[in-house]
Amino acid sequence: MREKRPPHNPANTRVARKSGNATTVILNLIQDLARRQLPSNLSTVILMKIRICTIAPTTSLTSQHSAGKKKWPRHPRTSPKSRKVHPRSTEATQPEASASQPSQHPPISQKAWLATLKITDITTTPLKTGKSLVRIQTDAGVEGWAEGPGVNKIVPGRTASVFEAYLESIIKPTLIGENPLDIDRHWETLAQGKEDRLYKLPANIVGIIDVALWDLLGKETGKPVYTLMGGAARTVIPLYWSTGSGWKFTPQEMLDIVTVGHDMGFEAFKIRMDWKGWRQDANPTKDFAMFKLVREFLSDGQYLGFDANNGYSVSTAIQQGRKFEELGIDHFEEPLPREDLPGLKQVADALDVAVSAGEQDAYRWWFHHLVLLGDPDILQPDILSAGGPSEVKKIFDLSTMWNKPVMPHSPQAGINSMASLHTYATVQNAVRPHEFSTEFSGPLDEVAELYGEGVLPKAGNMHLSDRPGLGIELNEAAVAKLTL
Repeated sequence: MREKRPPHNPANTRVARKSGNATTVILNLIQDLARRQLPSNLSTVILMKIRICTIAPTTSLTSQHSAGKKKWPRHPRTSPKSRKVHPRSTEATQPEASASQPSQHPPISQKAWLATLKITDITTTPLKTGKSLVRIQTDAGVEGWAEGPGVNKIVPGRTASVFEAYLESIIKPTLIGENPLDIDRHWETLAQGKEDRLYKLPANIVGIIDVALWDLLGKETGKPVYTLMGGAARTVIPLYWSTGSGWKFTPQEMLDIVTVGHDMGFEAFKIRMDWKGWRQDANPTKDFAMFKLVREFLSDGQYLGFDANNGYSVSTAIQQGRKFEELGIDHFEEPLPREDLPGLKQVADALDVAVSAGEQDAYRWWFHHLVLLGDPDILQPDILSAGGPSEVKKIFDLSTMWNKPVMPHSPQAGINSMASLHTYATVQNAVRPHEFSTEFSGPLDEVAELYGEGVLPKAGNMHLSDRPGLGIELNEAAVAKLTL
């Protein structure tokens, strides 16, 4: 139903005639028409548009629109004096914006720079830390970094030679010449396929490339990865000290290792047995004695988890879990072999303690099956095993729908650990501590020398900086010194 027309106000026309301004006459006439013919809400919209379109001729639309806007920031890699013109840039022909009229948008050359950025090479450097440094290089000189496998006696299928085979035969032919900023497209290509080509690379291989691409994107945009992923809910993240190989230690030896973390300022801990699924129920009595001794040492209510590393049967897991509950346990990790999802559900349903799983699982589709069939209380994606930051972020988002807390698996220090922390920082309800261990990283002083002090915790917490990308400060001299 149309609103009643208001009485005509001839004063509007008289004022317009006095001004002698034709634009004002047209404006007042159209305003009067809009008030008479349209409902109030539409009339308001039209009047706003009319005022914008009838700015006085002496005022520049461009200067009105861009007044007070910040200039597009200089590229973070170079200073104003030393910044090189990109090979495909038309910057030399672009006039500088005047100081009085700063541009709202980046110069065309900057936009073209991002649009035409190309991957030129992907290299690996084997390091004495037991890992390799992976670099995705571009024609603009910016690089993205990740850690690839080195010599791995524990997991022979995850060695530098295996990664190099995938890199040379599939990844480099696929990605060289592509824009590195198209992260989702590259992830889909490597994890699934493209057009009629079927790739389906292992998730840990895709994950390495994905970590480096996110680091590169951050450097190109001058933003930390957690900002590019939607923003950090927190940048100070509590860690838990994770120590393993309990199967070969005595209870006192395990306690001695826990004490090292305690002296470093950690307030949360996890002990791992590392039994694996093929040594089932090997020595649950010693496992319990080890947990009991550590629990008695951590008598002030510190967080303590227990990881069976797939080492129990259903009945043993339930018996152990109940005994752990009497002493005080915060989570019971991977009680059963990974494939026994129905058994995992039995254990999770029988115990009060939160049962966790997922560190070995690849891609969000498996996590869907894990929740449907195994129904653990906590999901623990690993930044590489699950498929990289892109995929872990999707798993975190799905976990909110499934009402499952998340607690990443990441027993290491370095670039990949920082990728896990940046992704975890974006989760609003990520209240449980993030894993930290020195067992698979090499000496911490070498890690800090390579990547900067920012990759190491302070008093049991990780403080994420606002540096671009993953915040890594690569020391090329240290890389040369530690190269195998």
